[in-house]
Amino acid sequence: MSIHSDVDYSCFKVEIEAGVAHIQLKRPEAMNTMTRAFWNELPAIVNHINDNALARCIVISSTGKHFCAGMELSVFTDGEGVTAERSGDRYVAAESFRYHVHHLQNTFSCLDRARMPVIVAIQGGCIGGAVDFISACDIRYSTNDAF
Repeated sequence: MSIHSDVDYSCFKVEIEAGVAHIQLKRPEAMNTMTRAFWNELPAIVNHINDNALARCIVISSTGKHFCAGMELSVFTDGEGVTAERSGDRYVAAESFRYHVHHLQNTFSCLDRARMPVIVAIQGGCIGGAVDFISACDIRYSTNDAF
């Protein structure tokens, strides 16, 4: 069962079966980097599962050789992120940066707030922001080749 049959997530595949929600990163060709969509999709998925009591636990895994290579740099440089020049005022830019970083940090807070345990399975590389991602989970399992 898919939680949103009409939603096609760009970063995740989501299935719920026998009380277990499986959230799988699905961009192995890009080493499952965290794009702008990642930061919006993850809390939407987890909050929907949590708010509607759709599962008794959440399992997060990945596809490909590496779990996740961290944040895609375009999150900061695509004209929509923290480096976007809006006013030319460095204080406004600093506040915009602070706001954006808090948004990114709050993305992982949904894992901590979930009423069910969140288990993550890690293989290969778990780099940069992915370390923060897995740290927000309750239980972490890794393969012997994980780093």
